[in-house]
Amino acid sequence: MNKLSDAGDINYKDADISKKVYFFILIFSFLWLLLILSAPVLSALGGIWSDISIYLYMFFSPVCHQEDTRSFFIFGEKIGVCSRCLWIYAGFFTGTAIYPLKYKLDNINAPSLIFLLTASLLLGLDVLLKWSGIMQNSFVTRSVTGFLIGFVLPFYLIPGFVRFFSEVNLFLKNKYTS
Repeated sequence: MNKLSDAGDINYKDADISKKVYFFILIFSFLWLLLILSAPVLSALGGIWSDISIYLYMFFSPVCHQEDTRSFFIFGEKIGVCSRCLWIYAGFFTGTAIYPLKYKLDNINAPSLIFLLTASLLLGLDVLLKWSGIMQNSFVTRSVTGFLIGFVLPFYLIPGFVRFFSEVNLFLKNKYTS
């Protein structure tokens, strides 16, 4: 069994922690997507809703360029992030949602890095080919590569967060019970 210094055995099978970690990530990623899709809907409603949508676009601007030519539109309004970012977040939510079908929630072992490296390489190649002028990327290539990287990320992040919070939980239990 793994140890955290002299604190004692770490119980990675703590279902309570792993469920909390999983559902936090699932709910957070769902709400993130909801906010992204709310921006154009609120903008299309007009009035005060349009004012609220401005803040949503501003909220997402530090994480995405939001270029019109690289974005999808709903009701004639641009989605809160570009097409690649949208599909990264959609892929992340999808990967998180199906994670329990592949692994137990208390799993602390990430899959082989080949999946993450392949998705990263494909995304990087799409960007590099565009920047070098060899090939213009499209909504399809940006969407597919974004979805792939987003989809594989939860399979690495969830086990890492479960391990981290299990170790923090053990540390705090030992610190405040001794």
